[in-house]
Amino acid sequence: MTDVVAHLRTHPVLAIMRGVPAEHVTALGRALLTGGVRSLEVAFTDGDASDKIATLVAEFADGTGDADVAVGAGTVTTRERAEAAHAAGATFLVTPHVAASVNAFAREHALPVLCGATTAGEIAQALEQGAAFIKLFPAGPLGPGYLRALLGPYPDLEAFAVGGIGATNARAFLEAGAIGLGVGGALTSLDWAAPDLDAVTALARELVELVAITRKARG
Repeated sequence: MTDVVAHLRTHPVLAIMRGVPAEHVTALGRALLTGGVRSLEVAFTDGDASDKIATLVAEFADGTGDADVAVGAGTVTTRERAEAAHAAGATFLVTPHVAASVNAFAREHALPVLCGATTAGEIAQALEQGAAFIKLFPAGPLGPGYLRALLGPYPDLEAFAVGGIGATNARAFLEAGAIGLGVGGALTSLDWAAPDLDAVTALARELVELVAITRKARG
């Protein structure tokens, strides 16, 4: 778990793959990696999520390539999904809310969880259940000011801003104190009849650079 947690801290732009056709998963992964994104999440709202995770693990995270990549599973709402994700090779889990059964499975198998939470109470529950990070969701509608307010009582909170995050608001959330970003539609929702993978690479690079700039400013 320690290595994966360190990886997510080092590479905190998390690309969320939801609704990506299986035949495009590898090419999309390559485009993201070219832009500097090293953390990938496959959402379990896709019926073939396990197969996509296994494909990405074999292609990028099996230890034979030169890219340092972590592949995780998102929208993990039940123990059954957690089991399937783990079997497919996912090295971290992401939930949309505090899911006690998922957090318990993760503790048993030393899997870090980015646990979905919105309120102070939910954050407390997630941390008590062993979450490695808080996934502030849905961050976009809540706004960076909401995150900044939460960091008052939780100054050491390691939060990823997720939900409605893109080029227009990423910097504001990072400056408000987010340590990472979960980016779905802005990065991975494409016209699959003619996907513009160069645009994916460009946005990925922009987000990775924003993280670096914000960290440097914080000292």
